[in-house]
Amino acid sequence: MRIVGGNAKGRRLKVSKKGTRPTKGFVREAVFNIISPFVHDSLVLDIFAGSGALGIEALSRGARHCVFIERKAKALTANIVQLSMDETTHVIRADFRSGLSHLKGQQFDIIFLDPPYSKHYVEKVIAIVAKQQLLRKDGVIVAEHAPEESFTVPEDYSIYKKKRYGDTCITFIEHG
Repeated sequence: MRIVGGNAKGRRLKVSKKGTRPTKGFVREAVFNIISPFVHDSLVLDIFAGSGALGIEALSRGARHCVFIERKAKALTANIVQLSMDETTHVIRADFRSGLSHLKGQQFDIIFLDPPYSKHYVEKVIAIVAKQQLLRKDGVIVAEHAPEESFTVPEDYSIYKKKRYGDTCITFIEHG
């Protein structure tokens, strides 16, 4: 897997061989075409980060800083070191509930959410994000999920775009 845009374009990423489903390059490219106005100088949160492809892609395209939440962070930390992104990243090695509890008082412009499919984590995570006010007004959540998975969003949040790419659905949720 490679970075598809920005100053790290073409660089390879390590991917864990077991237990992850990395976001495909063409899907990442489509996502970043949609959210490009939000990326420059943004603060990013990548939940269920896996290899870190989404957060690293954002950093490559001009994001200021990215916090990653990932329980098994071996591939993620290797990618951060390999790309010399240690100064613009912070890795929280925890499950999503525990990881999000460490972020009270912080706010992000972009939140990537790529949980295991069909476990109904999207709605749970968005509820925590809303309760802790982790997304800035006019910020965006990019949620990746199975096409058949449905969820509701809290008050003050709205779904503004939904795209399907084969067995992957991307829902864009804004705050404010």
